[in-house]
Amino acid sequence: MGINEDDGLGRLCPEHLLPLLGIISEEGRAVIEDDDPEHVHRMRVASRRTREALVIFEGCFPRKRFRAWRKEMRALTRALGEARDADVQKAFLEGMLSKVTAAQAPGIGLLLEEKPSARRGFQVELDRTLREMEETGIMQDMRDFLNGMAGTVDGVQPRSSAFELASCRIKQRIEELLAHEPSLSDQNAMLEHHAMRIAAKRLRYTLEAFRPLFEDELQSEIANVKRMQELLGEIHDSDVWVAELKDLLEGRNGGLARILEGREPDPYLPGLNFLREERVSHRRSLFKEFVGLWNSLAQDDFLTRVQERFACVASMQEETCSAAVRKIAREPRIKIAVLGDVHGNLHALEAVLQDAERLGAGLIIDTGDQVGYGAMPDEVVRRLRERCALSVIGNYDLKVFRIHDRKEVWRTNRPSDQLFGFGWAYDHLSEESRSYLSSLPQEIRFQAAGMMILVTHGSPESMDEYVGPMTAKKRLREIAKRSKADLFICGHSHTPFVKRVAGTMILNPGSVGRQDDGDPRAAYALLTLDTLEIEERRVSYDVEAAAQAIRERGLPESFAQMTLQGRSYDGVIGQTMPGRMRPRSERVRKVKEIAASYLGDDPHSEKVRQLALMAFDGLRRDLMLGNKARYWLECAAVLHDIGWVEGRQGHHSTTLRIVLEEEELPFKKKERKIVGLVARYHRKAPPSEEDAHYATLDEEDRGVVDRLSAILRVADGLDSTHAGKVSSLRCHTTAESIIFHLTVQGNAEMEERDAIKKGDLLERVSGRALRFVEEEPI
Repeated sequence: MGINEDDGLGRLCPEHLLPLLGIISEEGRAVIEDDDPEHVHRMRVASRRTREALVIFEGCFPRKRFRAWRKEMRALTRALGEARDADVQKAFLEGMLSKVTAAQAPGIGLLLEEKPSARRGFQVELDRTLREMEETGIMQDMRDFLNGMAGTVDGVQPRSSAFELASCRIKQRIEELLAHEPSLSDQNAMLEHHAMRIAAKRLRYTLEAFRPLFEDELQSEIANVKRMQELLGEIHDSDVWVAELKDLLEGRNGGLARILEGREPDPYLPGLNFLREERVSHRRSLFKEFVGLWNSLAQDDFLTRVQERFACVASMQEETCSAAVRKIAREPRIKIAVLGDVHGNLHALEAVLQDAERLGAGLIIDTGDQVGYGAMPDEVVRRLRERCALSVIGNYDLKVFRIHDRKEVWRTNRPSDQLFGFGWAYDHLSEESRSYLSSLPQEIRFQAAGMMILVTHGSPESMDEYVGPMTAKKRLREIAKRSKADLFICGHSHTPFVKRVAGTMILNPGSVGRQDDGDPRAAYALLTLDTLEIEERRVSYDVEAAAQAIRERGLPESFAQMTLQGRSYDGVIGQTMPGRMRPRSERVRKVKEIAASYLGDDPHSEKVRQLALMAFDGLRRDLMLGNKARYWLECAAVLHDIGWVEGRQGHHSTTLRIVLEEEELPFKKKERKIVGLVARYHRKAPPSEEDAHYATLDEEDRGVVDRLSAILRVADGLDSTHAGKVSSLRCHTTAESIIFHLTVQGNAEMEERDAIKKGDLLERVSGRALRFVEEEPI
């Protein structure tokens, strides 16, 4: 199936490829500097996945660039494969040597003698390949292009096209795998079994490429295909050994004489013959296990169900979206009800739908966050779907899917109201509603009435960014420019907002189900495209009934009060009301409680908090930081790893999102952003104006974020192994240096190395070089 840049795959493609490129770059440096074979393994897997993803999304890329990228990635994968295979064979022989008899040991040892020399040759080739990639700038070219694609791709419905492509690719990969099924009747069809292994590998990597489209990330499907690939891989490894031993024992390609160098062969034959027989037997056992797995999955119609799952959701999405877009294009004078942030409040939604229908609305655009807080998430999703709403997914919707499978944290720790709400909402959605909601796109872009229209939940750059009356004029102009639209429709801020900025009309309809301004009535907007007429509406509904439904279904009373009062969680409990802030020590305790509700007891975060405060106290005068900044740093250190609740990858970005959205955190609006950004920048890239949240801060606050992030990065580096080896520190400065005096327990070389690596930001903001000196414990 051919695709082009208008198919809207820009968001999905960078999501999958950019992290892989990061792994390749990071592990590439380690491969050159370190002899740990795991670096080669991780880099090889990432390069293979990248190769497959490039093929999957081929139509998204310029032909000339695609060919160059694929060629370089193929050369890298080949070089890594040779090195990795040598590492695996060496490890296998070392393990085998400890199991064989004294008579068999010389033969195994003879093979083991050959591996280091061969491995060095492969390393030379690998180093050459990595240098060439560095010189050609191929990796940076890929990153630049993929970053440029994000948010700039036009299309009617981004994820609809993604599902169509996914359905086509999965069907193709499954057919390739099934083509080799006849070979399972012959255990000696080695070439066919090897080809089947490649087909299984490609199917697995294709599933992984499209896993972001599914709320369960295809975990079961990928696990089954991975097991197929592993068994077929072990079968192939046995075949390689059998073929190599056959050549040696039968004198092909120089045979034993080539490696014996004049030595008598007799002492080595028992071990070589034993290994050959053992590999043949092992291969036979593996093949039997694979056939059993294959038959079991076939009996369960596994591959058919995988294919049907993709086709079903693709059809579901395409039907809903295409119908809505066609209707807008056909009837530009149609009145459109623009709504969002229903948050499970069916009472409010029904009132809005009735009001919109009375006023002649013939279509619905929904800006996301259909679930959360309210008592009827499933009913809301089904109602909007029944009305063929043109919907995007919201940040709360996504969190429901990301966190539901990590409830073990809640069982051992008191969950916050919001954490409880995520799990409750997931549990009260039907399977059909989960599939539909998780398939919604993050943005919709289409043309109608001579205008380009963009619909997202937050800003064009981040679904977590608030766009509304409080957004600075400069930032609004940037948002208008980034949208590349005549009409930009968003939600998330729960505050109605209509403003023309730099030629772009920005429309935020406010919230249907959860107000923030003290007016509990539902908010939405009526839009007529041909005249670009917008009418902001507020609709009364039975607020008491909605609150009572929340109570009857066992949700927190705070949710009921939010509905009754028309206020946010902060507004209800008064945590951010002027004059009612708790003492900082009490607020830190609250922050620790909330952090524990996400990850439980975390000694690493506590150690980082201690080290960060010690460093702050020694540097505060030089960095011109006060007590408020110390409090922000302490909170950021406590929270910096809570993003792990959704997995390691990108957890620093997840941390920022959680801090911005976790309403129980006792922060005012500005300090919430500062603390979240400091926590976010504890790893990976330093602060940058490319980050939308950082860009909205004024120059003074950016400086604070820079300096606090610099301290936190060093503190985190000093406990990079999570072993607590650095028990304390003190620091002083000279004109040229910041010197950290460390009290350590055991060998802390790795911690110091990581702190130096992560200390680049502190060196930049302070204008001094960093030095680390170990002191004896008192």
